Amino acid sequence: DRFRFLIRLLSGFVRFVWRLFWGIFWTLAVAFFLFVASIYFSSGDAKGEKQSVRSAFDTAVWQLSRLSSSSDLPNAKQHLENVLSLDHTDDMKGARWNQATATVYIDPNIDDTLKDAYETALLNWNQTGAFTFKPIEDRQKADIIMTEMTDSTVTAAGEAQSQTNLLTNRFMAVTVRLNAYYLLNPSYGYSFERIVNTAEHELGHAIGLDHNESESVMQPSGSFYSIQDQDIAAVQTLYQE
Repeated sequence: DRFRFLIRLLSGFVRFVWRLFWGIFWTLAVAFFLFVASIYFSSGDAKGEKQSVRSAFDTAVWQLSRLSSSSDLPNAKQHLENVLSLDHTDDMKGARWNQATATVYIDPNIDDTLKDAYETALLNWNQTGAFTFKPIEDRQKADIIMTEMTDSTVTAAGEAQSQTNLLTNRFMAVTVRLNAYYLLNPSYGYSFERIVNTAEHELGHAIGLDHNESESVMQPSGSFYSIQDQDIAAVQTLYQE
């Protein structure tokens, strides 16, 4: 009888742990679903269009990773994602073009996906009315050159490098590069929408915008948000005469 009692006790304990595990699992799953839903229904781009469910999911994961980053526990995967989300730029603080317009040249030899992302990003920025990018076919006459790189030694999905007149603090030329090593590698999980956001982010630097920590295309992560109202306002403020 004592043996049977121990068996029943052990069996009851196992069932309790099993139910507790699934209870916690489903509670967290529902909470995460509601979190993603709240991001999806509360976010939109500069034209008032909502981001995709995939983008909302990526944003939720990123937000949770920021919360967990305060932990002292080592997390190699999280560290890798954070490093790769950062972009590299020259020191552009305060620099801008003379007017809210610039000519751009897209390198015809880059990957088609990156080319489409650039074209979409240019269209999205132009539709804001805050800045006008004018595509041209003469590389030598372009203010901004948009191309690609494939570099695993650079922990960035994109970069913007500028030549600036130090006396006037005005751009003379800017080169924007999207890093195909990360953006086109399925292992890093970049959807086309996030690649477009990355292109919009780097073009923001090419305009003269700096990073900020709010829900903005200029967030240091560089790919979780498209152009927002505050980004448009920042460009308008920057180019006020």
